[in-house]
Amino acid sequence: MSDRPVVGALAPWFGGNRTLAHHVGEAMKGCSWVGVPFAGGMSEVAHLDATSIAVNDRHCAVINLAAIVADPIKGPQLYRRLRRHAFHPSTLAAAQAACKARNRISSQDPSPKTQDLDHGNYVPSLDWAESYFVAVWMGRNDRAGTGREFEGGLSNRWNTKGGDSNTRYRSAVAALVEWRRILARCNFSTLDCFDFLAKCQDIEGHGIYCDPPFPDVGHRYRYTFSLDDHARLARVLAKYDAARVVCRFYDHPLIRELYPESRGSRLVGREWIWIPLGGGRKQNNKSGAKVPEVLVMNRHPIGRLF
Repeated sequence: MSDRPVVGALAPWFGGNRTLAHHVGEAMKGCSWVGVPFAGGMSEVAHLDATSIAVNDRHCAVINLAAIVADPIKGPQLYRRLRRHAFHPSTLAAAQAACKARNRISSQDPSPKTQDLDHGNYVPSLDWAESYFVAVWMGRNDRAGTGREFEGGLSNRWNTKGGDSNTRYRSAVAALVEWRRILARCNFSTLDCFDFLAKCQDIEGHGIYCDPPFPDVGHRYRYTFSLDDHARLARVLAKYDAARVVCRFYDHPLIRELYPESRGSRLVGREWIWIPLGGGRKQNNKSGAKVPEVLVMNRHPIGRLF
């Protein structure tokens, strides 16, 4: 796919997959329809070549942002607004306050008009998209999607290590031009992941990409995923035969148990193909404890991943 954005995420998502997202695109080659129940920062969406892409996340703010960016009128309006903002503590504080207020309204009034993009009478909010973008790109990196995404001060740099935070914000704004072309092909929803998967049909040429909160470290997300949720997800995904299923995980004992690797044996139930990726992340904030990331698939991809 051409015109991929220089900044490989719509939002700097905690645990995002910017550096390895292209592997997901390669694994999904040949699929004409792809469903993404856990969209997060949407790094992988930029690498999907499917004709139709269904993008879902319970996190309404990031889906609202995506819907605005994709809009042919509101997208350019958002771009112009964001370019005008000064990289200043008061700018960030105002955006964080607006996002917190929006969350309070949504929790008090769960009607479709305030928080659910799946209802026809929902109108994406330009003001909300503007506030959310500023809050996550001017704030501390990789807090988007967590329970602390609207906390903390401006991400100022006092040395040259790690790059300049203002430059990072400006680059993210500039990348919206490419993101508009990518997201214009997508359909958006804010369903619970299991409600979303219930709509995904088991048809040849369909693909499902799942990137749920990982075991252990996933407790930092605003919408967490319990061990029972992981077990339920594995049972649901094991039922797909015709559709291609690709999941991203840490190489974790729970995942080994729920998605047994195919070794030519005759296990009862689904066996899965494991593709190790070239990266590794810490499962917690302690030093060390790095583990590899993997793609877990129900069938071999078309061609080679590496």
